[in-house]
Amino acid sequence: MIKILPLACLLLVSAPASAARSDWRQLTVGHFHLYSTMRDSKTREVARQLQAFENTVGEFLRSEDRLPDVPTVIYILDGDDFLRYGAGRPGPVGVFYERPYGNVIVINGDISFDIVKVAIFHEYTHFIQRNSSTKKMPPWFVEGYAELFSGFKLNQDKVTIGGLPAGVGMYLDQWIPMERLLAVKQSDPEYRAERLAPQFYGESWALVHMLLFDDKSLLLPTSNYINTMDLGVPEPDAFAQAFPFDKKALDEALHRLLKGRVIHLVTVTYKQGVAIDDAPISPMTAAQADAEIARMALMIGWDKGLIAPLAAAALKENPADPGVRALSARIAVQNGERQNIDDLTSVLEKGGTDAAQMRIDVAATLLTQSQSKFAGDGAIAILDDLVHTDAAPLEAIALWAAAAQLTVANSANMLPVLESGSARAPHNTRLLANLAGVHERLGHTAKAREYYDRIILVSDNPQERLWAQKQSDSRRLRQD
Repeated sequence: MIKILPLACLLLVSAPASAARSDWRQLTVGHFHLYSTMRDSKTREVARQLQAFENTVGEFLRSEDRLPDVPTVIYILDGDDFLRYGAGRPGPVGVFYERPYGNVIVINGDISFDIVKVAIFHEYTHFIQRNSSTKKMPPWFVEGYAELFSGFKLNQDKVTIGGLPAGVGMYLDQWIPMERLLAVKQSDPEYRAERLAPQFYGESWALVHMLLFDDKSLLLPTSNYINTMDLGVPEPDAFAQAFPFDKKALDEALHRLLKGRVIHLVTVTYKQGVAIDDAPISPMTAAQADAEIARMALMIGWDKGLIAPLAAAALKENPADPGVRALSARIAVQNGERQNIDDLTSVLEKGGTDAAQMRIDVAATLLTQSQSKFAGDGAIAILDDLVHTDAAPLEAIALWAAAAQLTVANSANMLPVLESGSARAPHNTRLLANLAGVHERLGHTAKAREYYDRIILVSDNPQERLWAQKQSDSRRLRQD
């Protein structure tokens, strides 16, 4: 049964001033890394929900390419820390940040995860869509799809998809006709305005639900419609070619579904890939927690005024910890401050694959501080063993490639490492740009164009696509 509800407003209320970060714990499950202020059982439950979502819904949604092999770091913070360092503003209860070399999920631990998970699963669905398909889809389909799968529920080993997510609904007396809904662009008020967006999201959920779950006869027309629009056919023409009825009839069919208050659900069995109950949970000191929240702020991209005090506090509490020193130096040079980390560099230049994150931080510090051959040689020495492993962090590969361009490294030797990294993250445009550049230096102009064209295909950034188009069309690559 379905109940049509107005959108619930999830408001953050002020929490009392938080104590020192002395009650943190950490848990690693697969490529999920959790830092949590919640007790062990609740932390495990969040990990179980996320793992199940990726293992079942992730496979359900996949279409063309594999999901990127990157870590997803989850921070479950108390209300004060979440508001200041996670969301940055009142309103959200959970935030998803997609980054080139990993995802960051920040959750308000003072709010029930049953509420928070709707926002997290919605954004995780977007992450899957962007990274497993190259199709450019209309806003109603993108958002309706994410709303549909944000209703994911896990009960022991059973997963249910298709229920009404908490906080999602619509008013029938504020109905957006299908003629308008299908034409909405990302810049339109129905998509962006706080007052109008809830109706757009609610109707998009209902429409995608009907097209994918409730009327199987609409699956093929919907697929044809999306594919035709992706080829550049205007929306009205694509609709007329794909569906055997007009948009007024679509309106009527959707109204009948909603008034009938009956929807179809999909139930699958979750085959748990990792024994979450057996995964160890480790307590963290307040000093470790301060260092980790500084890293979180760095990954999110907060400005110097927010990150610098966190890094300074972490360094004050951990002055002799090499990992904290490396992180602090990386943050400082990003803010334009010179750093002397010769002792860290000399130790790491001996090679090895241990302390991967510290290697990445030190290499990033060297390359940010100086675009010289000396810095490039140092970064390569620190990262070379690491990037030649099967599961090398993608950020290490990108830094290694940037360093190699500052040295006299053999370009042909760069290709296997970059190709391996790109195969694990097919939509990572930074790795694709590196591959294009290496092939160009080797004189492989046709191959370079292939990689620039791939950027045009997978990027959702118009400026990046335009840049890649200019490279692909450039005279230097058209000489053959």
